[in-house]
Amino acid sequence: KDKSDTTIYLLGSIHAADETAYPLPEKVTEAFNESEYLAVEVDIVKLTEDFDAQISLAQKMMYSDGTTIKDHIGEELYNSMVEVLKEKSSYSTLYDSYKPAFFESLFENEIINDANMNSNDGIDMHFLNLAKENNKTILEVESADFQYNLLLSFPDELGKLNLQSYVDSYDESVEELSNLYEAWKKGDIVELEKMLFEESDTEYTEEQQKLIEDYNNALIIDRNYNMAKVLETYFDEEKNVFCVVGLGHVIGEEGIVQLLEKQGYKVEKISY
Repeated sequence: KDKSDTTIYLLGSIHAADETAYPLPEKVTEAFNESEYLAVEVDIVKLTEDFDAQISLAQKMMYSDGTTIKDHIGEELYNSMVEVLKEKSSYSTLYDSYKPAFFESLFENEIINDANMNSNDGIDMHFLNLAKENNKTILEVESADFQYNLLLSFPDELGKLNLQSYVDSYDESVEELSNLYEAWKKGDIVELEKMLFEESDTEYTEEQQKLIEDYNNALIIDRNYNMAKVLETYFDEEKNVFCVVGLGHVIGEEGIVQLLEKQGYKVEKISY
């Protein structure tokens, strides 16, 4: 804002990538080096080193009442889901006590693999490793607990919709991720917004549409507002931060960029 010397760099990340994303453009690296802090959604490197936290989060993902995933999504979808995951060598009967969000993550990991991408090459992971190498202070915009609690707060009906979509459209999901990655590398905002925010042509009932709308609002829009508020605290504290959050939170009509502009911040897109 006017009369402020504080600059925050904001990079829309893609959480999985490959070697073709690197080296990153010099302007991106310079912005990171100029910043005192790195901010990410969650410090996933720290999380992988915290065994107790991992156990606690895994327990959140499991049913504690003796039921299994089949009880919650029905036998037909369960069998279809297991068939696909077995083809990917990504299923174990030990998983049956886990909730839909866990199985969604299994599908997402397999889609990343089949798109020849890797979470360890993701942009946020790249900067987390750099920050740790350079002893740069890492800030968390959210927390692992918050993200897990959010994913586990949705009703079974939504989990069924998401899992059915993975089963029915697995190959399309792989292609969509590959196309999203190529558009991300080009910085093609128009195409990226079309991919991320354009409504699906899948036919849903009115009730299902409401579920999906509530899901998108909670997963994207509400978090955008919270992330923008956190960035405002960095401005108030005069912290020069390099902030890396998922691309879907940065662009769009209610993305962080638009929200900060509405609050009077001067936002400039750096082209390279």
